[in-house]
Amino acid sequence: MVKRHWTAATTNRRSVIAGVATLPILGGCLEDDEEEEANEAVQRDPPFDVTAVDAPGSEGGTFGVPTSGQVQLINFIRITCPTSRGMLSRVGEAYDRLEASHDVGPDGSVHVMTLINGSSGAQPSRSELSDWWVEQDGYWTIGIDEPGALFDFYNVTGTPTTIAIDGTGEVHWRDRGGTTAGNLVSGVETAFEDGNEVDG
Repeated sequence: MVKRHWTAATTNRRSVIAGVATLPILGGCLEDDEEEEANEAVQRDPPFDVTAVDAPGSEGGTFGVPTSGQVQLINFIRITCPTSRGMLSRVGEAYDRLEASHDVGPDGSVHVMTLINGSSGAQPSRSELSDWWVEQDGYWTIGIDEPGALFDFYNVTGTPTTIAIDGTGEVHWRDRGGTTAGNLVSGVETAFEDGNEVDG
């Protein structure tokens, strides 16, 4: 395996991440709003382009949110939030359950993704985020909402926040602070049942 050369700043970021990873699951982490004024010109209406990171289960490139004909389960996180990290195994379990009844993936009827805010909080490079994803045993799409537009549009003020949206972008299920894999699956099924543009 090729070793990457880490800067001092990278080492500090990784130390912070490693430190919070051992903390117990809490009630969630508040989002920073210090970048809001600088982002006033950011697009505020869907569809939004999201940057996917090249990592296990995640093909680099861009994809749209929402995507017509698709239910999207969006898990908003901060990599320095211990509650966000604790939710990842539940998102993975939900992914596995959904695969039994749906075509799950970027081009499937269900797209499961975990997103970080590219405009506030910790700002890892794409390669650093990819390495972090490996450490978390992630195997679905990991992406960056670079301008923070999705975080803003869906009023994500704390992490983890997870939503299930239909192909028009309408939210049919929402949780903030963490929930079970079963509830994540139920949220996706609710979006299928209620969404006007989604074929089950």
